Amino acid sequence: MKQQSVVVNGKNNNLMVKGLIIGGIIGGALSLLDSQTRKKVKSSAVGLKDSSVEMISQVRENPGEVKEQMIQRFKSASNSLKDAIAEAQDLYEMVNKEVFGKMNNVKSITSDTMDAAREATEEIKGITSKVAEAGQKLTGSAPVQSSSNRLDSSSDTAYNTTVSQESKEQMRLPSGRLN
Repeated sequence: MKQQSVVVNGKNNNLMVKGLIIGGIIGGALSLLDSQTRKKVKSSAVGLKDSSVEMISQVRENPGEVKEQMIQRFKSASNSLKDAIAEAQDLYEMVNKEVFGKMNNVKSITSDTMDAAREATEEIKGITSKVAEAGQKLTGSAPVQSSSNRLDSSSDTAYNTTVSQESKEQMRLPSGRLN
């Protein structure tokens, strides 16, 4: 929102401030049309008047004591505020250290876990293809192309071994299946 200012006789009169003051006066006047609001305003004004009169009489009778009381109140409030600020800073530091520090550790652990899972998946694929190849070699069935190795029907180059027909016969069980 852009503030508009008018310069009159070398003075900067802020239209926003004027509008707020005028709006406050109009709103206050309209609220006094209600009888309940008038009663509350009257009782608040009477209470404020009574406490002001009491304070003024105390200041007249013993200004030094009132001054000391006010100084003690301000010091007490100041100390309480300092304590609250120190506790808020401690809480902020604890949250940064404990929560956000551990979040970084969790991110790191999660990343490491995901990397390990990817590696394990790749290794399982390799193992699966080797098991399939071994099964094909044992059964003598046609080779199947795997994701990592391709076998030729004439040689077993994946393991640099040759399985003879005689060896295959010796591995057969009585039921005709390979051992």
